[in-house]
Amino acid sequence: MVDDSVSFKIESVRYTADNLVSAGLLAVPKKGTPPYPAVVICHGFFQSKETVTFQQLARALAGGQDVICMDFRGHGTSSGWFTFSAREEAELDAVLAWAKARYQRVAVMGFSLGGAIAINTVSQQQDGIHALIAVSAPAAFEDIEFKFWTPEAIRTGLRGLGRGAGCRPGNPFLKKRRPVEQIAQLEGIPLLFIHGTQDAIVGVRHSQCLFAAAKEPKQLELIEGGGHAEALFRDDPRGFEALLNNWLITHR
Repeated sequence: MVDDSVSFKIESVRYTADNLVSAGLLAVPKKGTPPYPAVVICHGFFQSKETVTFQQLARALAGGQDVICMDFRGHGTSSGWFTFSAREEAELDAVLAWAKARYQRVAVMGFSLGGAIAINTVSQQQDGIHALIAVSAPAAFEDIEFKFWTPEAIRTGLRGLGRGAGCRPGNPFLKKRRPVEQIAQLEGIPLLFIHGTQDAIVGVRHSQCLFAAAKEPKQLELIEGGGHAEALFRDDPRGFEALLNNWLITHR
């Protein structure tokens, strides 16, 4: 969980992308010697930087680096309509430009569709990115199983409700890049793929396909019995935090 010995300074960041007004939350650790590296956290569908889960995750990681939690279009306090990874690269482009101007080393972590957006975006602008983490990311949007009617998927969705959750959905049929085809373009960037073996939303085979297509250095962590995306943190915050922090320290 969060290290209570570490104090934080929380700042709000606003930026424009694709003529939209978007927002981010910067959690700055006040203990230690700056400059810190930074990690940008990209939420998935129906989540935002305002949810309890992502705010807890930001604070948990902020003991070792500055953390930037962003809102994609159609989520949280950002404007616009969510296009299911078709156009959200514009927001992440803007956040990364902001971060690269302030940090020498920037890592990117994406959950579910946020992981797909992260892979597609970083594959096009690798300079200044020193690590990429994809949690429960789909290999391609059209290959997602969409078994939302199953009991486990319904439980996962219900647990994700709460303050900050929600989405203004746009056109889901816009053309999208396929992360499994983009991942091989990444050269020399350490990659960590994390997936729960009981993911009812995006099957574990997606991370296995991404891992197989990726170049070294790469690592695949399958969490036995784990669910989808941010549920992996909610179900085992200490274990998930330790996995991320240890890996980020190793690849700093």
